[in-house]
Amino acid sequence: MSMFPRLRVQRCRHSGHSTVIRACPAPLWLVLLFVLAGRAWSADPELSADPEQSGDRPSDAEIGEAHVYSTPDEAIREIFEGVAEVSRHRVGLTSDELARIRAETGANAPTDTLDVLCPRDGTGALLGYALVDEEVGKYRPITFLVGTRVDLAVEGVEVLVYRESRGGEVQKQRFLRQYRAKSADDPIRINKDILNIAGATLSVRALNLGVRRVLVSLELLEGRGELPTS
Repeated sequence: MSMFPRLRVQRCRHSGHSTVIRACPAPLWLVLLFVLAGRAWSADPELSADPEQSGDRPSDAEIGEAHVYSTPDEAIREIFEGVAEVSRHRVGLTSDELARIRAETGANAPTDTLDVLCPRDGTGALLGYALVDEEVGKYRPITFLVGTRVDLAVEGVEVLVYRESRGGEVQKQRFLRQYRAKSADDPIRINKDILNIAGATLSVRALNLGVRRVLVSLELLEGRGELPTS
């Protein structure tokens, strides 16, 4: 099937019962629109024809090896200054909260149990919160950590493990620093408040979704008094 618009057909009646049919080309602007749309789609390797849809999934070697960049403890110490200890606070999400997360993010939470990490300085003062989460890029999950201040604005994001050959630029701080100071009230979307990376669109979308899910989850826990405050 052609990607271009079909020719319009006009019927012009003349004397008697004869009919003359002539084809009229589609407007030039419409043809150009289809051409540009096709080029935009093919420009980003992560948005080109998906081999999984065609049944020709790449091998594990072609998808790429896992790259481990950091542990959760290392990531927390990169994000927060003066960390002396990190405590763990396990809390469950209610069915209503899970439904709220889906409504706010458009995706289900991967688990109904969260391990909230609470970094503290040498005096025991709470520095903020951190959560480790995962979201699938193109084929495999991206593991990352989101650290927030006590007011639940993002202090920093670190990619812990990246498992594909393309899109790994999302682990660089020149991209991740865009999340700083974001809260659950921000859209956290490409072309809204996050700049995309050519060739890594699916990875950027995955991180956007994951960061927003963490922020919404922490806000819900704070709302029912489940987050430590001191």
